[in-house]
Amino acid sequence: MTSIHAIKPSRPELVFLFHGQGSQHYQMGRALFDADPAFRDLMTGLDAQFTEREGVSLLARLYGSLSAATPLDDIHLSHPLVVMIEYCLATVLRQRGLRPTRVIASSAGEFAALAFTGRITIETALDMMARQAQWATHYVEPGFMLAAMAPRAWCAADPDVRRLAWVAGVGMPSATVLTGRRQNLAPLEAALRARGVAFGRLPVRVPFHSALMDPMHAHWVRRYANHPHADALWDVIRQPFDFPASLAMLDRQAPCTLVDVGPSATLANWIRHGAVPHADQWRIHGILSPWGGDLPRLQQVLDLADVHVTA
Repeated sequence: MTSIHAIKPSRPELVFLFHGQGSQHYQMGRALFDADPAFRDLMTGLDAQFTEREGVSLLARLYGSLSAATPLDDIHLSHPLVVMIEYCLATVLRQRGLRPTRVIASSAGEFAALAFTGRITIETALDMMARQAQWATHYVEPGFMLAAMAPRAWCAADPDVRRLAWVAGVGMPSATVLTGRRQNLAPLEAALRARGVAFGRLPVRVPFHSALMDPMHAHWVRRYANHPHADALWDVIRQPFDFPASLAMLDRQAPCTLVDVGPSATLANWIRHGAVPHADQWRIHGILSPWGGDLPRLQQVLDLADVHVTA
């Protein structure tokens, strides 16, 4: 599930992008954490609260000895960390004058976006991330997520792909995220390879956005029975996402700046590579990357504060 929320009308439009699982990596945000006191204070404060509730420090694991080249595929870490990173980065940008008119969120990024816009608290968002990890480990069979360079319609029509996987979502018209049971991963890769379809595994071992998530639904309902966004957020977990559909709600003819606050600027890259056609009027920025350069990119984004409405 992918969604778009309007915050405040103005021109030129400023949009923050919040991505979900698959974009995370060890050491993500490290340069900002070391150099930016505001970002560091937000991160350490939330980590202290999380450590008190859950008994584990996310930052100690994130910024330990493992490098960005090591897959961060432990959902107990990656799920809350994606939300924490995105929320803290977006908050720092807002504190420095960048106030978005809209946010677009995909998958787990929806939880960070809702916290950032005040629909839920960040503490609730992190609790929901921790509980998803707990229940997925105990009640959901092991799975995979994989990005295939093929349109959704092709994936849904191919008999082998349809038998071995669910369509988890669409990042670009030419790229589809697939999910399924762990034992079906190798046969699926073989089928894609035989058809000449490029693909890449995502560092996610849970089959999000599929019927395989249903065994944890009862636990979700019991814990969040009185939460006003519980049903909608379950759909975020269970239903496919469609990033291009959300982008299509923006006015492609109007001046627009999109700032990706995700760990790898994945949504910004999807836009650059064709998630929506003819977005010539848009300025697209990512900040965080596994390959460094975060601080100069942050400064480029902060320089936009004079261009956009900051009141």
